[in-house]
Amino acid sequence: MQGIRLDGQSVYLTEAAEKYFPYIITWRNDPENNRYLNQPFRLTMDKQCAWYEQYRNDPTQGLLVIVDKKQNIPFATMGWTDYDREQRLCITGRLLVGDRRYRGSLLFVEATVLFADYMYGTFGVDTCYAHIVCDNIASVRYHEKYGFYRNDGISKFPEEIIVNGMRQEEYVRSKEDWAAVRPAVLRRLRDRDVRLGMIS
Repeated sequence: MQGIRLDGQSVYLTEAAEKYFPYIITWRNDPENNRYLNQPFRLTMDKQCAWYEQYRNDPTQGLLVIVDKKQNIPFATMGWTDYDREQRLCITGRLLVGDRRYRGSLLFVEATVLFADYMYGTFGVDTCYAHIVCDNIASVRYHEKYGFYRNDGISKFPEEIIVNGMRQEEYVRSKEDWAAVRPAVLRRLRDRDVRLGMIS
């Protein structure tokens, strides 16, 4: 699962590589960033490299770094785990806007579209799950804005409901759910481009 690159107008998403490790380590060790992360330890370069060696040989997971094209600044990550090819599903996660200047930005909106289109298109899943710490209201709002809804039925991944003492809710989004909200998200981006004179 190496060599992924998703190009947008203002951002691109590229698979995690060693040159991005200093950013990832800094972001994930930031107390404001990691309060809801599944990381009950301080991340070091040795731990990141050990994880990467395992990651490179694991077809069930992916980690993408989001980069501001104009400034050439990496600012966030998103990815997936538990990919099941037969059931055409996975858990999306590893969502972290490490550079807080980009939180709520239209660059992050564009990255979200690129990622979702890839997951339901080229990657070929029909259903994405997400597990969100109950107190993480910002993440809940983000996921609901992009078509996820709380799974009030039987949890698909019950082992994810309590992780490191944090209670999480399971959310789910189908390909059809994404298709339903995608036009409104694209209108947001189109309005930005009109304001900036990028399209006619």
